[in-house]
Amino acid sequence: MNEYNFSREDPQDPLPPASGEPISPERPTISVSSRKTKPVVTWVLIGITVLVYLVQMLTENQLGVDLPLIYGAKYGPSIKEFHQWWRLITPVFLHGSVMHLLFNMYALYVIGPELETFYGHRDFLLFYLITGFSGNVVSYVASPNTISVGASTALFGMIAAQGFLAFKNKRLIRNYSKTISNILFVVALNLVLGLRSGIDNWGHLGGLIGGAIIAFLSGPVMEIRINSDHSGLEFYDSVSKKSRYAAFAITTLFFIALAIAL
Repeated sequence: MNEYNFSREDPQDPLPPASGEPISPERPTISVSSRKTKPVVTWVLIGITVLVYLVQMLTENQLGVDLPLIYGAKYGPSIKEFHQWWRLITPVFLHGSVMHLLFNMYALYVIGPELETFYGHRDFLLFYLITGFSGNVVSYVASPNTISVGASTALFGMIAAQGFLAFKNKRLIRNYSKTISNILFVVALNLVLGLRSGIDNWGHLGGLIGGAIIAFLSGPVMEIRINSDHSGLEFYDSVSKKSRYAAFAITTLFFIALAIAL
């Protein structure tokens, strides 16, 4: 359980004694708990991605060719001419090098657990896959002849989700401005670094847009209620599942339409 303490100043603070020695005003605190869920989906995603990369290395060492990359990377001509639409989602689980894999899995390890706690297991998984898909769609549309792989499309979507999580719950965040500034800095820095050759910035931008759409429409908005055993207060997400799944559907259909139209 995470503990969040809120304090307020008593409007009738006691006056200091005649000696002039100040007395610190009393600050009543209210303890509100938040259920901490195990990041099962985060670990499963990391495990699957690492396993896929081991298969990539195995096939390259034994056959001289990276079979998962050949049949799963985002590559426009294969998608357009041979209708290999799975290439718009499979790149999320493929990586081009050990460093590429380690960097992305570390980012997922850092960001994933918090978002999984707020979104829940199933919604977090859907968010990850949809934003990964949206990033590959934008990459397919903007740079169809580029071969690209990596989980960073979904990771940029998660960064957008972090930003909207802070924005929608700013009344609960003491360092709100600093939090938003840090997120914007990370986004800007990565987009600037993405201007270097060999990095698919279009995929990053697409993941960011997909994540922003979902988070804007249905990002968690935390409220406080009495918990089920009436022993205290707890945070809960006031956004309905119906609203979130509608946001998932709208975002997915938008990027499907974009891929088909362009």
